[in-house]
Amino acid sequence: MPLHLADRMARRGIGWVILLTGCTQAVPLRGAEPQQDPPRVVVPPTPNPPPTLREPVVPPAQAFARGLMPLAPTRIPAFLAAHPTWDGRGVLIGVMDGGLDIGVPGFDSTTAGAIKVLDLRDFSREGRIPLAPVIPVGDSVVIAGRRLAGFGRVRGIVATGPWYGGVLRERSLGAAPAADVNDNGLDADSLPIIVGHATDGWVLFIDSDGDGSLARERPVHDYLVAHETFGWHRAVEPPPLTLAANFRDVGGLPELDLFYDTQGHGTHVAGIATGHNIGGIDGFNGVAPGAQLLGLKIARNDFGGLSTTGSMVAAMDYAIRFAASRGLPLVLNMSYGVGNEREGAARIDALLDSILNAHPDVIFITSAGNDGPGLSTMGFPGSARRAITVGATQPAALTGEPGGQTGDVLFYFSSRGAELAKPDVVGPGIAYSTVPRWNTGDEVKGGTSMASPHVAGLAALLLSAARQEGREVTAEDIRRALTASARQLVGTTPLDEGAGQPAIEEAWKILRAPAPGAVFDVESMDQPGSTAAFHIAPAPTDTSLRFRITRLRGAGAMEVSLTSDTPWLTTPGRLRLEARETHLTITQHPPLTQPGVLVGTVRATAPGVDGTLFTILTTVVVPESRRVAPVRVTARLAQGGVRRVFFPADSGRPFRVRMSTGGERERLIAALHQPFGQPILGDNGIPGGAD
Repeated sequence: MPLHLADRMARRGIGWVILLTGCTQAVPLRGAEPQQDPPRVVVPPTPNPPPTLREPVVPPAQAFARGLMPLAPTRIPAFLAAHPTWDGRGVLIGVMDGGLDIGVPGFDSTTAGAIKVLDLRDFSREGRIPLAPVIPVGDSVVIAGRRLAGFGRVRGIVATGPWYGGVLRERSLGAAPAADVNDNGLDADSLPIIVGHATDGWVLFIDSDGDGSLARERPVHDYLVAHETFGWHRAVEPPPLTLAANFRDVGGLPELDLFYDTQGHGTHVAGIATGHNIGGIDGFNGVAPGAQLLGLKIARNDFGGLSTTGSMVAAMDYAIRFAASRGLPLVLNMSYGVGNEREGAARIDALLDSILNAHPDVIFITSAGNDGPGLSTMGFPGSARRAITVGATQPAALTGEPGGQTGDVLFYFSSRGAELAKPDVVGPGIAYSTVPRWNTGDEVKGGTSMASPHVAGLAALLLSAARQEGREVTAEDIRRALTASARQLVGTTPLDEGAGQPAIEEAWKILRAPAPGAVFDVESMDQPGSTAAFHIAPAPTDTSLRFRITRLRGAGAMEVSLTSDTPWLTTPGRLRLEARETHLTITQHPPLTQPGVLVGTVRATAPGVDGTLFTILTTVVVPESRRVAPVRVTARLAQGGVRRVFFPADSGRPFRVRMSTGGERERLIAALHQPFGQPILGDNGIPGGAD
């Protein structure tokens, strides 16, 4: 097919296409970031008939038995068997997402029997309900043209008024089935709400069963006050969507926001991080089932998952103050992001880094994004330096190809580094987890969104262990433990997976060992804002790369050893760090005869300290040809393997990419990226086979 490149290609002069193997796709999965197309992966076949609406894709008991919540890749079952109380108890996980539906099994309690969800708070304003005074007539009231009887029930709780009325309009919630809040097969209803001030605060009433009367309805308080939820439903059926109320008193007048999840994303993410007895199945848990939850809605699902800087910052501020007031360690997970034009330059990154610098004990975990497999595709806020950024793996147990895969592989769509030394780690990027009832049948989702809460759960396990052992740890301590315990996947580089996939027992051993006397940050002086060096087709002469090493924490001089993992990257053997900033120059002299990607790393270590103090990442791209000409590449790829092909292109001329496999049952996926990372606009990740 002819593909035209954007003007950026003309300025940069080189492009690439990426080919990789994949399985026959069976079950569509939503992407990690709502702004992106869903990746597709295979779920092992089930003997059950094809799922229908309101039937799970696999019954929860069967999903549990088949390990569709993949905990083994990071060694969680063995860790919790050895330390059953280090399951996240005593830790708070805040899920910054598009909502959270706690009306489904998995969020009833922690493993210790404590309330699971401490608060649900909407910062997106999607659920704002305009209120206006209403005057009942006798035992009824009219709101938006609908007459509700049984107003005596309201008077019994709010005796004298004033009373206020508002309307939840289904059309404002997006598409069905999520928008069919009262489960009547329509998504154009206007559902009335009554608000009044009781002796214990603001409350709301709804006609939950649609019988036209409030006579048997209960008052619903702000979730933080009474941990109450509500919903509209048919007869004895449970509500398809669970809602919570957020009230504010503004000069004696009520302000109402409704908290809900009409996307399914946040509920799924929360179940991975800390679900307990998912689907009502005893022992079917997420990573840290003992942890408590804070639902922080930052995205407007009615606008396609749109989030703003203001909502993110407000949610973080609330969560930090909430955790501090209760003396709970805090892990924040944000499985949201946007593709970067230039990694490390987003204003939200600097803002988040500033907040995290001011609160070094707060652990912020975020997804890398689904823009891979091109280089330099890290989205923000995954590009924030203080964030622990997570890419996605496909666990061997979930490939659906018996005998076709012997180990975990990196998902092709997982975003990569180059201008940044990201991601930090990778984790399982597919899971069977909790979903709202309207989303039943979509329990298996995949993307870096699913990998991020897995690592957030790992962080909660480490914090739980440290708290019970009386140890104080910081976010950088947790990062060091996760990265130093990580194992590299076969056939990948630090550009693809960072340190690799963590192992929880090894991470705990590192966390309880002596910590380094200082924490450092790395920045390229040649490419300000970047934490790595990235060059396309460099000159054949040696290149000097300059880096700034900044001390973030600790005092006193420290001498570190510097080790390069490739002969074409030379560095001083030792470096003395005593000032706040130290400059380091390393020399790059890569072989330019072999096309492809050359990756070199320099690691700094110190005696008596487990793991790496800091890592310097460098990348050199060598194109197949230095002129516009036909390029033919033949490669042997393992399942999940990637081959990157770099070629010059002219934005004024179309070109065509053809691919084929050597066998009828083999499959490839091709993705086209511009020189510094952006995927081409429109369809990408195009499948192909022997034809």
